[in-house]
Amino acid sequence: MKNYYPFFLFVLSFLFIQCDETRNTFVTPLRNYYEQRTTDNDSIVSFLQSHYYNYDEYVNAASTEHVEFTIDSLTNDPSKIPMIDQVVEQEVKIKDEDGNYISHTMYIIPDVRLGVGESPSFADDAYVTYKGMFLDGYSFDSNDQPTWFSGLSTVRGFYELLPHIERSTWKVEANGNVTFDGFGTAVVIMPSALGYYGSSSAPRQYAPLIFAVDLYTFKTADHDGDSVPTVDEDIDGNHHFSDEVDDTDGDGTPNYLDNDDDGDGILTIEEYDVDNDGIPDDRNDDGTPDYLDPNS
Repeated sequence: MKNYYPFFLFVLSFLFIQCDETRNTFVTPLRNYYEQRTTDNDSIVSFLQSHYYNYDEYVNAASTEHVEFTIDSLTNDPSKIPMIDQVVEQEVKIKDEDGNYISHTMYIIPDVRLGVGESPSFADDAYVTYKGMFLDGYSFDSNDQPTWFSGLSTVRGFYELLPHIERSTWKVEANGNVTFDGFGTAVVIMPSALGYYGSSSAPRQYAPLIFAVDLYTFKTADHDGDSVPTVDEDIDGNHHFSDEVDDTDGDGTPNYLDNDDDGDGILTIEEYDVDNDGIPDDRNDDGTPDYLDPNS
């Protein structure tokens, strides 16, 4: 197992802007987001056009075999498929210090290895192995032993990748060991604003990042234990949890951390789905579920 910068995925995600529930003050002002976005995207596109990854190894690997993600220049083998031909684009919006949303493009290779199960939401807890790299191929963090990451605890581009990966099946052997079979793998190439950006604790400031992630299994996250999946507490569906609409009762605590979302004195867990039919209850049929309706 290699951990060049242990806990970067956890620690720096709490230190920096992509987790928009927190803010940071740096002695040196952050670079202009629009200018850095252009610089990063130019670097990423140039990289994707001139490099390939070891896709043959994934094709030939056994379904239980872990493959280390590697990259190389097309100048070393022009017959390989350039990464630019294998990616799909996803727009992700981040908030700057003034509350403005700025769209950034991340590039995903979704089916490096197709898993056999379902995919998590971006907010779920995930049991993964991973490798983090810069565009020059240097690996700043990796873990080849599965580990749990709680929902929303990593850098933004990492958890936005999760819905593009399928989990495995597993069985417990007689000796107690767990064997995973058919786990999926995907890769994200992200601009620095979806990673560590200008954090003084970053392994490299303003650097686009690559993460290759293998998903073994996942758990639906419920950060406040109110029985509402965290992903469903993002009311406007924009993958940010600090918007005004995501704090129904306006008490300063976003719904995903609030056990009484509508502030009516009745815990959310007691009015979300009382009849257990899988549908949020709406007793007065006004179109607003009870747990978000203080008048229900």
